[in-house]
Amino acid sequence: MGCEKKLYAIREVSEITGIKPVTLRAWQRRYNLVQPQRTEKGHRLYSDEDIALIGEIQGWLSKGVPIGKVKGVLESNEPSKGDIYLANEQLVEVNAFLQALADLNKGKADSIVATVFKEYPLDIVQTQFVRPVEKALSVVRIGLRALQKGLMNSIFVAKINSMIEAENKATKAGKCLFINYDNVSDVYARLWALKLSESGNKLVIIDGVEDLSGLVENEGLAAYTAIAIYSSRPATTGQAAIIERVKSSFSGQVLLSDLVEE
Repeated sequence: MGCEKKLYAIREVSEITGIKPVTLRAWQRRYNLVQPQRTEKGHRLYSDEDIALIGEIQGWLSKGVPIGKVKGVLESNEPSKGDIYLANEQLVEVNAFLQALADLNKGKADSIVATVFKEYPLDIVQTQFVRPVEKALSVVRIGLRALQKGLMNSIFVAKINSMIEAENKATKAGKCLFINYDNVSDVYARLWALKLSESGNKLVIIDGVEDLSGLVENEGLAAYTAIAIYSSRPATTGQAAIIERVKSSFSGQVLLSDLVEE
Protein backbone atom coordinates (compact mmCIF):
# COMPACT_ATOMS: atom_id res chain seq x y z
CA MET A 1 0.00 0.00 0.00
CA GLY A 2 1.50 3.33 -1.08
CA CYS A 3 2.08 6.23 1.23
CA GLU A 4 -0.63 8.86 1.19
CA LYS A 5 0.42 12.35 0.23
CA LYS A 6 0.37 14.86 3.07
CA LEU A 7 -2.30 17.52 2.66
CA TYR A 8 -2.46 20.89 4.39
CA ALA A 9 -5.38 23.08 5.46
CA ILE A 10 -5.38 26.66 4.18
CA ARG A 11 -4.27 28.08 7.55
CA GLU A 12 -1.28 25.71 7.59
CA VAL A 13 -0.34 26.77 4.07
CA SER A 14 -0.60 30.40 5.12
CA GLU A 15 1.82 29.78 7.99
CA ILE A 16 4.25 27.91 5.72
CA THR A 17 4.22 30.39 2.83
CA GLY A 18 3.36 33.69 4.50
CA ILE A 19 0.44 34.19 2.09
CA LYS A 20 -2.87 35.12 3.74
CA PRO A 21 -5.82 32.72 3.28
CA VAL A 22 -7.83 35.51 1.63
CA THR A 23 -5.03 35.95 -0.93
CA LEU A 24 -4.83 32.21 -1.64
CA ARG A 25 -8.58 32.17 -2.25
CA ALA A 26 -8.34 35.20 -4.56
CA TRP A 27 -5.55 33.57 -6.59
CA GLN A 28 -7.76 30.52 -7.08
CA ARG A 29 -11.08 32.22 -7.79
CA ARG A 30 -10.00 35.19 -9.85
CA TYR A 31 -6.84 33.98 -11.58
CA ASN A 32 -7.24 30.18 -11.62
CA LEU A 33 -3.92 29.80 -9.83
CA VAL A 34 -3.30 26.95 -7.35
CA GLN A 35 -6.23 24.55 -7.42
CA PRO A 36 -6.33 22.63 -4.12
CA GLN A 37 -8.38 19.54 -3.42
CA ARG A 38 -11.63 19.86 -1.49
CA THR A 39 -13.05 17.87 1.40
CA GLU A 40 -16.66 16.73 1.36
CA LYS A 41 -17.50 19.89 3.31
CA GLY A 42 -15.69 22.08 0.77
CA HIS A 43 -12.55 22.86 2.79
CA ARG A 44 -9.40 23.37 0.75
CA LEU A 45 -6.53 20.88 1.10
CA TYR A 46 -3.15 21.74 -0.42
CA SER A 47 -0.40 19.34 -1.47
CA ASP A 48 3.38 19.85 -1.34
CA GLU A 49 3.21 20.53 -5.08
CA ASP A 50 0.67 23.30 -4.45
CA ILE A 51 2.98 24.83 -1.84
CA ALA A 52 5.89 24.70 -4.28
CA LEU A 53 3.72 26.44 -6.90
CA ILE A 54 2.82 29.16 -4.39
CA GLY A 55 6.54 29.73 -3.87
CA GLU A 56 7.01 30.04 -7.63
CA ILE A 57 4.17 32.57 -7.84
CA GLN A 58 5.76 34.58 -5.02
CA GLY A 59 9.02 34.58 -6.95
CA TRP A 60 7.42 36.05 -10.07
CA LEU A 61 5.51 38.65 -8.06
CA SER A 62 8.72 39.78 -6.37
CA LYS A 63 10.23 40.26 -9.83
CA GLY A 64 7.44 42.62 -10.84
CA VAL A 65 5.09 40.32 -12.77
CA PRO A 66 1.45 41.43 -12.16
CA ILE A 67 -0.70 38.75 -10.55
CA GLY A 68 -2.97 38.73 -13.60
CA LYS A 69 -0.03 37.76 -15.84
CA VAL A 70 1.53 35.08 -13.63
CA LYS A 71 -0.56 32.19 -15.00
CA GLY A 72 0.54 32.96 -18.56
CA VAL A 73 4.19 33.07 -17.48
CA LEU A 74 3.89 29.77 -15.60
CA GLU A 75 2.24 28.03 -18.54
CA SER A 76 4.62 29.44 -21.15
CA ASN A 77 7.21 27.21 -22.78
CA GLU A 78 9.48 30.24 -22.98
CA PRO A 79 11.45 30.63 -19.72
CA SER A 80 12.17 34.27 -20.57
CA LYS A 81 8.51 35.28 -21.02
CA GLY A 82 8.38 36.90 -17.57
CA ASP A 83 11.49 38.96 -18.27
CA ILE A 84 9.47 41.75 -19.91
CA TYR A 85 8.13 42.63 -16.44
CA LEU A 86 11.46 42.59 -14.60
CA ALA A 87 11.98 46.35 -14.88
CA ASN A 88 8.65 46.95 -13.10
CA GLU A 89 9.13 48.59 -9.73
CA GLN A 90 5.46 49.18 -9.04
CA LEU A 91 2.14 47.42 -9.36
CA VAL A 92 -0.13 48.35 -12.24
CA GLU A 93 -2.67 49.59 -9.66
CA VAL A 94 -0.39 52.47 -8.58
CA ASN A 95 -1.38 54.89 -11.34
CA ALA A 96 -5.10 54.24 -10.90
CA PHE A 97 -4.76 54.82 -7.16
CA LEU A 98 -2.85 58.07 -7.69
CA GLN A 99 -5.59 59.27 -10.04
CA ALA A 100 -8.26 58.39 -7.47
CA LEU A 101 -6.36 60.40 -4.85
CA ALA A 102 -6.03 63.35 -7.23
CA ASP A 103 -9.79 63.21 -7.85
CA LEU A 104 -10.43 62.86 -4.09
CA ASN A 105 -12.42 59.77 -5.06
CA LYS A 106 -12.32 57.82 -1.80
CA GLY A 107 -14.63 55.07 -3.03
CA LYS A 108 -12.39 54.26 -5.98
CA ALA A 109 -9.24 54.50 -3.85
CA ASP A 110 -10.76 52.22 -1.19
CA SER A 111 -11.61 49.64 -3.85
CA ILE A 112 -8.08 49.64 -5.29
CA VAL A 113 -6.48 49.27 -1.86
CA ALA A 114 -8.82 46.42 -0.95
CA THR A 115 -7.91 44.59 -4.16
CA VAL A 116 -4.17 45.09 -3.72
CA PHE A 117 -4.16 43.85 -0.12
CA LYS A 118 -6.29 40.85 -1.11
CA GLU A 119 -4.27 39.77 -4.14
CA TYR A 120 -0.65 40.47 -3.16
CA PRO A 121 1.62 39.41 -0.26
CA LEU A 122 2.37 42.14 2.27
CA ASP A 123 6.01 42.62 1.22
CA ILE A 124 4.90 43.26 -2.38
CA VAL A 125 2.22 45.70 -1.19
CA GLN A 126 4.83 47.66 0.73
CA THR A 127 7.62 47.74 -1.87
CA GLN A 128 5.62 47.89 -5.11
CA PHE A 129 2.52 49.82 -4.05
CA VAL A 130 2.92 51.92 -0.89
CA ARG A 131 6.44 53.19 -1.58
CA PRO A 132 5.84 54.10 -5.26
CA VAL A 133 2.66 55.96 -4.26
CA GLU A 134 4.53 57.92 -1.59
CA LYS A 135 7.34 58.69 -4.04
CA ALA A 136 4.86 59.99 -6.62
CA LEU A 137 3.06 62.13 -4.04
CA SER A 138 6.35 63.69 -2.93
CA VAL A 139 6.52 65.70 -6.18
CA VAL A 140 2.87 66.84 -6.16
CA ARG A 141 2.35 70.56 -5.46
CA ILE A 142 2.45 71.05 -1.70
CA GLY A 143 -1.17 72.07 -1.09
CA LEU A 144 -2.55 69.22 -3.19
CA ARG A 145 0.02 66.85 -1.70
CA ALA A 146 -1.32 67.45 1.81
CA LEU A 147 -4.85 66.54 0.71
CA GLN A 148 -3.83 63.49 -1.29
CA LYS A 149 -1.39 62.14 1.28
CA GLY A 150 -3.93 62.67 4.05
CA LEU A 151 -6.52 60.71 2.08
CA MET A 152 -3.97 57.99 1.34
CA ASN A 153 -3.02 57.66 5.01
CA SER A 154 -6.61 57.47 6.21
CA ILE A 155 -7.45 54.79 3.63
CA PHE A 156 -4.38 52.68 4.36
CA VAL A 157 -4.75 52.90 8.14
CA ALA A 158 -8.47 52.07 8.05
CA LYS A 159 -7.88 49.06 5.79
CA ILE A 160 -4.95 47.73 7.80
CA ASN A 161 -6.81 48.21 11.09
CA SER A 162 -9.70 46.12 9.74
CA MET A 163 -7.27 43.39 8.65
CA ILE A 164 -5.58 43.35 12.06
CA GLU A 165 -8.98 43.12 13.75
CA ALA A 166 -9.86 40.12 11.57
CA GLU A 167 -6.52 38.46 12.40
CA ASN A 168 -7.09 39.14 16.11
CA LYS A 169 -10.39 37.26 15.98
CA ALA A 170 -8.80 34.29 14.21
CA THR A 171 -5.60 33.86 16.22
CA LYS A 172 -5.26 31.67 19.29
CA ALA A 173 -1.79 33.01 20.13
CA GLY A 174 -0.80 35.27 23.02
CA LYS A 175 -1.34 39.01 23.11
CA CYS A 176 1.24 41.51 21.88
CA LEU A 177 1.16 45.13 23.07
CA PHE A 178 2.08 47.30 20.08
CA ILE A 179 3.43 50.69 21.17
CA ASN A 180 3.74 53.34 18.47
CA TYR A 181 5.86 56.41 19.26
CA ASP A 182 4.29 58.13 16.24
CA ASN A 183 0.73 59.21 15.56
CA VAL A 184 -2.12 57.06 14.35
CA SER A 185 -1.68 57.97 10.66
CA ASP A 186 1.80 56.45 10.28
CA VAL A 187 1.31 53.91 7.48
CA TYR A 188 4.59 52.08 8.10
CA ALA A 189 3.71 51.58 11.76
CA ARG A 190 0.51 49.88 10.65
CA LEU A 191 2.30 47.80 8.00
CA TRP A 192 4.69 46.47 10.63
CA ALA A 193 1.77 45.84 12.97
CA LEU A 194 0.01 43.89 10.21
CA LYS A 195 3.15 41.83 9.61
CA LEU A 196 3.26 40.92 13.31
CA SER A 197 -0.46 40.18 13.24
CA GLU A 198 -0.11 37.86 10.25
CA SER A 199 2.67 36.06 12.14
CA GLY A 200 0.11 35.03 14.75
CA ASN A 201 0.26 37.83 17.32
CA LYS A 202 -2.98 39.15 18.80
CA LEU A 203 -2.32 42.89 18.79
CA VAL A 204 -3.39 45.65 21.14
CA ILE A 205 -2.25 48.93 19.56
CA ILE A 206 -1.52 52.18 21.41
CA ASP A 207 -0.47 55.16 19.27
CA GLY A 208 1.34 58.38 20.14
CA VAL A 209 3.20 57.11 23.21
CA GLU A 210 6.24 59.35 23.62
CA ASP A 211 7.17 58.16 27.12
CA LEU A 212 7.60 54.41 27.67
CA SER A 213 8.51 54.64 31.35
CA GLY A 214 4.98 53.55 32.27
CA LEU A 215 5.79 50.10 30.90
CA VAL A 216 8.56 49.48 33.42
CA GLU A 217 7.34 46.93 35.99
CA ASN A 218 3.75 47.48 34.88
CA GLU A 219 1.61 44.68 36.36
CA GLY A 220 -0.80 44.89 33.44
CA LEU A 221 1.87 43.44 31.16
CA ALA A 222 1.36 40.03 32.77
CA ALA A 223 -1.46 39.54 30.24
CA TYR A 224 0.97 39.91 27.31
CA THR A 225 3.52 37.55 25.82
CA ALA A 226 5.24 40.25 23.75
CA ILE A 227 5.73 44.00 23.40
CA ALA A 228 6.43 45.62 20.03
CA ILE A 229 7.84 49.16 19.88
CA TYR A 230 7.71 51.20 16.67
CA SER A 231 9.20 54.56 15.75
CA SER A 232 9.91 56.23 12.42
CA ARG A 233 13.02 57.77 13.99
CA PRO A 234 16.03 56.31 15.82
CA ALA A 235 15.56 56.12 19.57
CA THR A 236 17.14 58.91 21.60
CA THR A 237 19.61 58.06 24.35
CA GLY A 238 16.86 58.52 26.93
CA GLN A 239 14.39 56.37 25.02
CA ALA A 240 16.98 53.64 24.52
CA ALA A 241 17.65 53.58 28.26
CA ILE A 242 13.94 53.17 29.04
CA ILE A 243 13.62 50.41 26.44
CA GLU A 244 16.44 48.53 28.18
CA ARG A 245 14.58 48.88 31.49
CA VAL A 246 11.42 47.54 29.83
CA LYS A 247 13.38 44.56 28.50
CA SER A 248 14.82 43.74 31.90
CA SER A 249 11.48 44.01 33.72
CA PHE A 250 9.31 42.18 31.15
CA SER A 251 9.39 38.38 31.03
CA GLY A 252 8.15 38.12 27.44
CA GLN A 253 9.63 39.08 24.09
CA VAL A 254 10.37 42.73 23.23
CA LEU A 255 10.28 43.44 19.48
CA LEU A 256 11.78 46.64 18.05
CA SER A 257 11.23 48.22 14.64
CA ASP A 258 14.34 48.73 12.51
CA LEU A 259 15.06 52.36 13.43
CA VAL A 260 14.48 51.80 17.14
CA GLU A 261 16.90 48.89 17.09
CA GLU A 262 19.72 50.90 15.48
